[in-house]
Amino acid sequence: MASPVAKKFVLATLLLLPVSMYLGSLVISGAVTFRTLENLGPGPTAVGSDLRDFSLVQSNGSAWTADSMQGKIAVVSFFFSSCPTVCPGMNFHLKQAHDRMYAFKDIVFVSFSIDPETDTPEVLEAYKDRFGVGQSPKWKFITGDREAIYQLAKAYYLTAMADSNADGGFTHSQSAVIVDWNGNLRSRFDDQNQILGAYDVSQPVQVDELVEDLRVLVKEYRQEKMGL
Repeated sequence: MASPVAKKFVLATLLLLPVSMYLGSLVISGAVTFRTLENLGPGPTAVGSDLRDFSLVQSNGSAWTADSMQGKIAVVSFFFSSCPTVCPGMNFHLKQAHDRMYAFKDIVFVSFSIDPETDTPEVLEAYKDRFGVGQSPKWKFITGDREAIYQLAKAYYLTAMADSNADGGFTHSQSAVIVDWNGNLRSRFDDQNQILGAYDVSQPVQVDELVEDLRVLVKEYRQEKMGL
């Protein structure tokens, strides 16, 4: 005959088991999460933005408009193909992030050329091949009207300008920003509890943070799509 202590243990186990199974299922499904990225406000492609009326060109010749990023999580950066300084390192690290996130269909990488007169679609296609992403549908290289591109950079709080004193004739940020499926800028807090804003993709540690934050945002997006 079972002792009173044993009976209490069995009863407690029976009472706690359903709760434990429920919490475990939530963790496995991803429904329990307390982490997200800060919403920094709408970017230039968000609905209602005054900058949405642009039409640029992808390296494959297809049009690129404000609607091209809707429904996607985008990593946005600015570069030029003849850049002799920071661009090769930037895009080398972005390629690593691209490869690590390739399986996530909700993510796209978008790189705008700040020297569109030189960077024709054909030039950018060759550049993609050089970086080993020529066949990737997840990394878009964009060219077109210079002023439209510079306005987009400014709206993303990044630098893009002609500069006769700079190597290669242009100055631009060596950072990328994350844009969510509604066109909002998203970011994490840094170690000083300040909004990071942009990710310096010349620094491997910030590339790791970029990848980690993309995974967080994918989880949020999928939960929103499923109505959780």
